[in-house]
Amino acid sequence: MKNLIIMEFNELCPQLIKKFMDEGKLPNFKKLYSKSLIKLTDAKAKGEDLNPWVQWVDLHTGVNYKDHGVKKLNESKTYNGNFTWDVLAKKGNVRSWICGSMNASYSHSFKGRFLPDPWSGNIAPFPLGEMDNLYRFVSQNVQGHSGSNQPISNFEFLSAILKNGVSKRTIAKLAIQVLREKLKFGKTWERAMLLDWVQFDVFKHYYNVERPQFCTFFSNTVAHYQHHYWYDYEPDIFRNIIDHRIDAKKSRAIERAYINTDKLLGKLKNLVGKNCAIVFVTGLSQKPYTKNQRFYYHVRDTNNFKNLFKVPSSVPYEAVMADQFQLTADSIQEAEKIKASLDSYEMDSDRYFHEGTNKLFLTFVEGKKVYVQCRCNKLVEENAKFFHSNTRTFYSFYDHFYRMGEMKSGMHDPIGSYWFFDGVNQHKVFNEPVPPSQVHFDVLEYMGV
Repeated sequence: MKNLIIMEFNELCPQLIKKFMDEGKLPNFKKLYSKSLIKLTDAKAKGEDLNPWVQWVDLHTGVNYKDHGVKKLNESKTYNGNFTWDVLAKKGNVRSWICGSMNASYSHSFKGRFLPDPWSGNIAPFPLGEMDNLYRFVSQNVQGHSGSNQPISNFEFLSAILKNGVSKRTIAKLAIQVLREKLKFGKTWERAMLLDWVQFDVFKHYYNVERPQFCTFFSNTVAHYQHHYWYDYEPDIFRNIIDHRIDAKKSRAIERAYINTDKLLGKLKNLVGKNCAIVFVTGLSQKPYTKNQRFYYHVRDTNNFKNLFKVPSSVPYEAVMADQFQLTADSIQEAEKIKASLDSYEMDSDRYFHEGTNKLFLTFVEGKKVYVQCRCNKLVEENAKFFHSNTRTFYSFYDHFYRMGEMKSGMHDPIGSYWFFDGVNQHKVFNEPVPPSQVHFDVLEYMGV
């Protein structure tokens, strides 16, 4: 049986890969490029259909987004078909190591080890009970101030990283980062690259334990940096829409993230060895968002949020992505009641929105789930207030919400990268893009399933 790894580096841009390779900053990418079959993927999607949690489902199932019906994070369980690793287990008895793949799930036939992505709170790591604290630690750091009801303790943190193979070198880097932040020398945005190395150490540890025939490794660092720091990287593009100071320290954030990813690629390639085929994919990519200034706001405290907005304490709160979260009610009727309560609050001014009403929340219901996000997308003033439409009771905005650090400066683009290296085929560049779903079938064909 052949071996294969999919290196899933979310939303890397073909033009930036080429730029940094030409500048000599991505030696591992350049070496892989020179020996691979080079294609682009085209999701042919837009709006809510153009999101990584949609395109990665395309890629891992072989089913186009119009047919699989998965539109949001935490919805992978609603897909009734098989993911690539399920097919490999059923038809080829293949053991897999799925490390962080986005919006993914597994069936009862799955063989191997599965670490969910940090945003999918309804998928348990497999084998059950073995990576739970590690998963909580990564999720807590990726989601930031998410209002988690179960923050991980210092003991659980140490136990999680030691038990799951995180190296002393990485632990030392984490400690230095925390110390720098406390002393005001380091920034929290720099953590993302360190979390990549936590994930690599975990991947390496279980790769050596499991010796899987098929594996995936997912990283979101570049995507996160592009969404938030493109205006620092290329300020001239945004000159007409940004009215606040550019952060010089972040001007190389995107470049640093690509270089960090190049090092990851090199480490992964060395780990799996010469006899393992490599698929490098990005799912989709990004381009500068130059429409307007777009900020994000999130709930400060889950319990206070539930008390103020009349959400039953028993209703689970799950952070999803950026300013979005979901509430799962006990019934459809309760979900509609929660939505009605949230919809009855407004901001005291329309200057905090680019368009639409003054409503505080954007909400919609699907079954028992209520999807929620704060509608404020301009810079909210310190003395801003919101109020209940009927009682006219006013509340301080920043007592209940916080601004999530950065503003949006990168947006999704349907074009992604897809490189296939098997050590046999010669380098060739294909001009015609393929759908992301094609990767699933190419992997199964290579694995002989």
